[in-house]
Amino acid sequence: MPHKSSDKIIGIWKFSHKVSPETLAEVAEKWATEDSRYEHLYVRQVSKDQHGIGFEYRAYEGIDSENHKQSYDEYFEKTTDKLKREFGNDLAGWDISSSSYVIK
Repeated sequence: MPHKSSDKIIGIWKFSHKVSPETLAEVAEKWATEDSRYEHLYVRQVSKDQHGIGFEYRAYEGIDSENHKQSYDEYFEKTTDKLKREFGNDLAGWDISSSSYVIK
């Protein structure tokens, strides 16, 4: 069955072991109140001693496919800058996709 590409950016921001899951939950709660385009936000373990903020972000609603890259780049740069200012080198990485297929 063919699937339609999602209008979401989906991924996880990863943090060093120095950042507690409780701190990340506070950040995620703040994002949820500040931006209604976050559909899902959660904190989970990403390695033996690291946690991350997972998310689904409605980024492309009403935007034609030619502008998806620009919308993704804007989200990525804005969020990366915000997290680097707040956590510095404790932002350990990310696994984020600009396109995805949501099955259920």
